[in-house]
Amino acid sequence: MNPPSEDVKDMVTESNGIGTFGTDVFIAHSPPSPNECVTIYDTGGYNPDLATDIENPTVEFLVRGKVGGYKDAWSKADTIKSLLHGVHGSIVNGTRYILIRAVSDILFLGLDEKNRPELSINFSMMRTPSS
Repeated sequence: MNPPSEDVKDMVTESNGIGTFGTDVFIAHSPPSPNECVTIYDTGGYNPDLATDIENPTVEFLVRGKVGGYKDAWSKADTIKSLLHGVHGSIVNGTRYILIRAVSDILFLGLDEKNRPELSINFSMMRTPSS
């Protein structure tokens, strides 16, 4: 199976208006530019089920806006929440996502060193190989 960040990246970037991977959507590292971007982090999760092959990973989306762009950054985070919260029974890249749910609402983290707003939203999931 892929890292969960790879799969959710595909869920939110393919024709959903969140961005383009490698241009303004990234995994595991927020580059200094562009100002407006989304970075997805694998954040561990919960123990896998010993009796089944179900895993319970978590991911965090960090949404960074342009200076003065809090509302737009919040709106992008809200769109991500709408796209992922409640996903169930989807197969992505050979992995069946039994359930994805937001485990927090949108959290304002503050301004970065360039005064750009940063927000986060976290998701937990239950997943298993699809075959």
